[in-house]
Amino acid sequence: MKVYLFNPENDLALADGNANYCPPPAATAIAYDLASLPLWFAGSGNTVLLPDALHSSFCNDCSALFDVAKPYATNISEIEALVPWGWSAQVVRRFRAMGFAPELLPKEESINAIRDLSNRCTSIYILKALRESGIDTPPLPCYLTEATDVATYVNSRPRCVIKAPWSGSGKGIAWGIGRLEVPVANFCKGIIRRQGGVVCEEYLNAVKEFAMEFYSDGSTVSWAGYSLFETVKGAYSGNILASDATIETLLAEYISVEYLRTVRERLVTILTELLSGSGYVGYFGVDMMLYNNDGTLRLNPCMELNLRMNMGMVARIFHDRYVADGVEGVYKVDFYKKSGEAYAMHIRNKQEHPLSVKRGRILSGYLNLVPVTENSSYAAYVILG
Repeated sequence: MKVYLFNPENDLALADGNANYCPPPAATAIAYDLASLPLWFAGSGNTVLLPDALHSSFCNDCSALFDVAKPYATNISEIEALVPWGWSAQVVRRFRAMGFAPELLPKEESINAIRDLSNRCTSIYILKALRESGIDTPPLPCYLTEATDVATYVNSRPRCVIKAPWSGSGKGIAWGIGRLEVPVANFCKGIIRRQGGVVCEEYLNAVKEFAMEFYSDGSTVSWAGYSLFETVKGAYSGNILASDATIETLLAEYISVEYLRTVRERLVTILTELLSGSGYVGYFGVDMMLYNNDGTLRLNPCMELNLRMNMGMVARIFHDRYVADGVEGVYKVDFYKKSGEAYAMHIRNKQEHPLSVKRGRILSGYLNLVPVTENSSYAAYVILG
């Protein structure tokens, strides 16, 4: 039996690097509101660590219709593995504080390796390896450790992107517009002081963003599927729920399927070597972008390596496990500023999209994947059919 935990603050914990890292209120809020999410990807026979009776009751209710994981019970004795959303020194400390056996936890050197590989500089290595294997890549990003070098880079290009080596999804990013403005200069100095440098790359005119998902068993990497997603101001907002074949057909409007599969094969080889010795076991994703380069559509085959579970993989597993054949839809994760907004959405969607399920597979309708109350700020849900 495996024990799952949703800890979305993990990227921030990696950026901090301290086992005693304390996440900000926004990260704590999403961790609580979406705590039940692993019940959909953990699989039956496994359990999920949940914060309270609300989430436990929700999980038990879902088991009436679907074959899902169960809430964790403290009397469980045989635990095969601990599976957090992502690994960091902070989540290791949390597991220790919960009383889990030390042999279930990764060694310090493995946590250090995972943190190093989660650095955005890793994308430079992957792009170089892809280029050497014959895959076309955009101009390679560069890692700069001096503010003067950053200024030279920004001032010499009409547009560019500056990224913190570690940050939360969609965060830690600044934009150069041909000159280094004071707020951007201060951002860079702060990141260099705290993290040692910044990653600078050419601005690409995005046409379509997606990801390839992979799984590492600790020694070999295998392909796990596609993730076709949407972002709003750089932050994840949702996924298309469809088969891998359908997503390939959609992407084929922009790029040949044969080329995509070649990139996939090269990545499996590169990532197997890259993760060798890290001790990382689990799903992870490589974000990609189709972009317009002076009228020609090109692929950036590695915008970022996300060495953790991710929403795209949740969507992939959910579709394959709980959606009826041929049915498509959307998977959404939304934030609501005002109290009661999430609950109003929940009630409205239940009325407008009644759920239809047959033998544990959704035919159509709306389903909330986490409990939604008057106090919810975040909601994860699907609408199908």
